Parts: sequence; structure tokens; C-alpha cells
Amino acid sequence: MKTFFVSSGGRELTVRLGPDGEVTVDGRPCSVRRLSGTEFSVIAGNRQVRVAAAGDGSAFGAIAGGFHRTVDVETERERLLRRYGRSTMSGGTRLELHAPMPAMVVRIDVAVGDQVRRSQPLIVLEAMKMENELISPGEGCVKEIHAKIGKPVEKGELLIRLE
Repeated sequence: MKTFFVSSGGRELTVRLGPDGEVTVDGRPCSVRRLSGTEFSVIAGNRQVRVAAAGDGSAFGAIAGGFHRTVDVETERERLLRRYGRSTMSGGTRLELHAPMPAMVVRIDVAVGDQVRRSQPLIVLEAMKMENELISPGEGCVKEIHAKIGKPVEKGELLIRLE
């Protein structure tokens, strides 16, 4: 089952997609049918809404029931990485990526001075024989890289700082 957190206008919904195509929104079953590439028919309870959406994978513009909204979509993995990766320093302009678990650094995909975008891969850690790609918690410039390839890191250790 895949879980997505969908937020818009200060409200968040939890959307779960089951392996057999079943969909729930905040635990309530829904029926979703694709009408075209970007249009869907959503039936929840006795209410049907036509939804048109377009976006870049994490932020979407959506029109539903005649209302236009910007909608942010986050996976469970992205939420976990953001929780370990974002640090709001003075004014919220500095972002930090921390190790979510004890691991070995196997690859660093950026260098100091690189401009990065939200969700861009930054570093790969290996833990329990699995590689874990950590993504940027936001847009910015790489200011510091504290990790070194081949060196172990501890949970919570600062890996990369962006500004």
C-alpha cells in the first residue's frame, strides 16, 4: 500500500492506494477513474467531483469542483527524509540534511557551490546492505558537505548544509 500526504490551504489529507487499485482518503473508501491524462472522476460517499491536475511530481495545480488550488503531495519516504533533513535556522533560509540512520556514505552527488532543487538526490547512504538515496529538503546552494565517501555516519549526523 502506498501512502501520500496531500495538503492545500492548511488542510492535509492522507491518501492510500492499495495493491488492487482501492483508494482511501482519510480512511474513507473512494472511487477514482481516469478520464484523460490529467483528468479524474472521484467519488467519495455520495459526492462526485471531476478533478484536473498538472504538476511536477510534488506540487500540482488542481481544479476540483470549480475551485483552483495549489496542492502539495508528499510520500511517506519524502516526509521521513524531510523530518530528518530540514532545519529552520534564523529566518528559515538554511536547510540541513541529517543522516536518518547509522550508515556508510557510498556516493555524494553534489559539490560545494552547486545549486540544488527540492527533491534532487544529494547523497547515497548504505545501511543493512541497502542503498538509500537522500534528497534535498528544499532549494538552495550547497554551502558545506560534512560527509565523506567510505566513512560511516551516525543517526542525526549533519551531512550537508544548504543556504
